[in-house]
Amino acid sequence: MEPQLSTASEEPQERVFQGIPAAPGIAIGPAYLFNKETVVVEARPLAAEEVEVELERFEQAVQRAERDLDKISSVAREKLGEESASVFEAQRLMLRDPSVYDQIRAFIAAQRCNADYAVAHVLDQHLKRLEASSSDYLRERVADLIDVKERLIRHLRREKLLSAVDPEHIIVAENLSAADVVLFSRRGILGCATDHGGPTSHVSIMARALGVPAVVSLHGLSDAIQTGDLVILDGLQGRVIVNPKPATLAQYQTRQERYRRLLQDQQYLVPLPAETLDGHRFTLRANLELVEELDLLQKYGAEGIGLFRTEVLFLMRGPLNVSEDYQLHLYRQIVERVKPAPTTFRLLDLGGDKMLPVAHREHNPFLGWRGLRVLLDKAELLLPQLRALLRASAYGPVRLLVPMVTTLDEFRQFLDVLHAVKAELRAQGEVFDESVPVGIMVEVPAVALMADLFAEEVDFFSIGTNDLTQYTLAVDRGNDLVARRYEALHPAVLRLIKGTIDAGHRHGIPVSLCGELAGDPQATPILAGLGLDEFSAAPPYLPEVKRVIRAMQLSEAQALASQALQARTAGEVVALVNTWLREHGCGLLQHVQADEALANGDA
Repeated sequence: MEPQLSTASEEPQERVFQGIPAAPGIAIGPAYLFNKETVVVEARPLAAEEVEVELERFEQAVQRAERDLDKISSVAREKLGEESASVFEAQRLMLRDPSVYDQIRAFIAAQRCNADYAVAHVLDQHLKRLEASSSDYLRERVADLIDVKERLIRHLRREKLLSAVDPEHIIVAENLSAADVVLFSRRGILGCATDHGGPTSHVSIMARALGVPAVVSLHGLSDAIQTGDLVILDGLQGRVIVNPKPATLAQYQTRQERYRRLLQDQQYLVPLPAETLDGHRFTLRANLELVEELDLLQKYGAEGIGLFRTEVLFLMRGPLNVSEDYQLHLYRQIVERVKPAPTTFRLLDLGGDKMLPVAHREHNPFLGWRGLRVLLDKAELLLPQLRALLRASAYGPVRLLVPMVTTLDEFRQFLDVLHAVKAELRAQGEVFDESVPVGIMVEVPAVALMADLFAEEVDFFSIGTNDLTQYTLAVDRGNDLVARRYEALHPAVLRLIKGTIDAGHRHGIPVSLCGELAGDPQATPILAGLGLDEFSAAPPYLPEVKRVIRAMQLSEAQALASQALQARTAGEVVALVNTWLREHGCGLLQHVQADEALANGDA
């Protein structure tokens, strides 16, 4: 039900908007509605002798836009590191890309029209293709292309770019660009909330790296808010509350303070082992995707990397700009900084919501050409990556993780390719770890059900609960119509996890879990009780997982897990674990988790 705007004579009504958490944290403060003016351009015919002048005017605008992006890249590099700066380098390269630069020049010359109209016409064609894509990743790149378009047009018109906002405010916008977030962070903003976007957008990546709480996909928020409205932004649960009631505000102020203290208290947990009261040890590793995130390993006490998402490198730079030597340079940096702990590199996991521009459109990409299927079909992607990763294994412990496996046949095909690459490297005199461990992602029910057979041929399992839940329950969590039915603690999902863990242990191989569930303290005691060996999550969530582990005995967790497996609904499991957490006083959840009324938007 759409929230209703109050009239001037009424007290502002509390409104709750549910979105997707993009960067953790709780912010409370006034809203700043950031609305970029819609760029309106009209065609202006040119005389033949004016064309060259207009082409020069366009060139000067490109040069000014390049200088802009150089400055933004410099800020990003200083605050976040080289890899985040590559986001803006990619925008800079876009300015000279033949499909942009040459097409605009050709349009100006052929149509004898003004440069700003040519920019709008050409880039709008690109935008339409991106917006129509079935890939969430490509749709999330729309904001980057809009930023390039508006930057060029404003420079053509010599208009000042909008980048300054009031400090100590929560930015609310229909869309933001990654450049906006970097520049706004210098102004001391409290958080970001956008109508569109997803957790893999550049905006989300930047917000997480900068430590700015953020919520995305809050459809309609920017239309129902005004600058100055009091806002609560809950980056933990993906919620924004506008004009909260006094009771809600007091509740969140307490929650914010407890969260702040909890983050401070987490420092003492960092050097301690993830060990239960009765002495059972678990391994906590980190999920990373950017080189600049490596400092977070020590900050949050991660024991190596359980999942490094290599596809982000390709999606940011494009497949043609990622050579074997460039990959080796990157992977070696990571391995040398993480050792003696291992780095688990997931091979390119493309398809679904992470499509490269070279891919064709599919009606149902999540059931189509993705993961290992793409790699086996695209030797030009798989072979250079395998060579680079194997060569990097000479510098520290490396584990290879194969994505989206569905059958034993395709995994054996992959092993044949891997053995051939190893033979080639040996013949060339390259040094590498001959026994580099090879594991698979367990994210398809077929693999979980046949885990006994897979365990005979792999070195470790890594359970990807995001896709496993989606496939098991037939729920696309990105679909607003059914997203509420996505229940990661559903007994059916837990039974598949349990079967996978048991199969791995029967064959003496470790089992980790790298889905979002691994970083959810609500799931920690159940996963521990099911027998999981390793938790791999975003670094900021590891201390709270550790807190829960250190507050329990393994036997208690096993009893809880046994009850959860016998439950009939996800609601029963949630009720069981919430009672358990309250009885054990397990930190953040009991203080930060919203009550039922707030969770249902009825507060």
